[in-house]
Formats: sequence, structure tokens, C-alpha cells
Amino acid sequence: MSSSELKLTPEDLLAGADAVFDVAVPREVLRPGNGAETEAKIVTLAPISIGTFQLIMKAARDDAGLIPLLMIKESLREPALSLEQVKRMHLGLVNFLIKNIRAISGLAEKKSP
Repeated sequence: MSSSELKLTPEDLLAGADAVFDVAVPREVLRPGNGAETEAKIVTLAPISIGTFQLIMKAARDDAGLIPLLMIKESLREPALSLEQVKRMHLGLVNFLIKNIRAISGLAEKKSP
């Protein structure tokens, strides 16, 4: 294999920008304490690009608590939610979505203190 065959093209580098991932949200995460539902539900997430991440960091400059909320709002494709709707999510669901958004975006998992 020649070295030119191993070189990445701009298309190769940008290929993941349009990717979307279906993620199953377990019922115990979606509705804690509600044993009535037995199946996970699916959401569609897209990776966060560097440009979007920079905008999120700038928007959350004075309130770091907005970072995970804006990440969810920008990543969640189906169902799409407003920022006000994302703010109403319970913390367990927020943590679950952020963990998955970080994984599909290629961000290292946050270290625990």
C-alpha cells in the first residue's frame, strides 16, 4: 500500500460531522421508580463539533452549569428540544445523555475527584 493511499482527505476528516447515533435510554434512567415501562426508548444524538463546542463554551462563560444543557440541546436530534425543555430534565437523564454525547463526540470521560 502506498503512502498516498494512507493519507486522509478533507472528506475523510469531516465524515463524522454528519453522523447520528440512536441511543437506547433505559426505562430506569428515563423514568426512575416507574416499573410500568419495560422497554428502553430511543433518542438520536449527533456528535458535538469543535465549532459548536466553542459556541457552547462562549455562551456558558458566566454560567458553567449551562454547558451540559447546551450540549444536550445541540446534540439531540430526535426528539429536538428547546433549552427550556432540556432544563426540565431530571439529573439522571442529563448525566446519561452527557455520557453518551461525550462518547460519540470523542471526548474523554471526565475524571472523578
